[in-house]
Amino acid sequence: MTRPNSDLDLTNEDMDLIATALLQTQEVLSQNQMSHELKAAIEGVQNCDKARRVNDTMTQIQELLGRLNSRKSYGRSSGGMSVGA
Repeated sequence: MTRPNSDLDLTNEDMDLIATALLQTQEVLSQNQMSHELKAAIEGVQNCDKARRVNDTMTQIQELLGRLNSRKSYGRSSGGMSVGA
């Protein structure tokens, strides 16, 4: 596993922007997943595999959103925060 970049300086606003982009991506993927599941019900296994891959990606996004949220500095008036261990 790779080590976090402790020199990466992100403000809460930066992390909010990243989180917003991830949530929008997750919404699009969710729509794609439903489409793949519907096609799988009609056509078979290939689209079922696509739906499973989309689900895996959505899970990774959700985990990343959780990590971003846990790194936010609450109660600070300004300034950035370091992301990493």
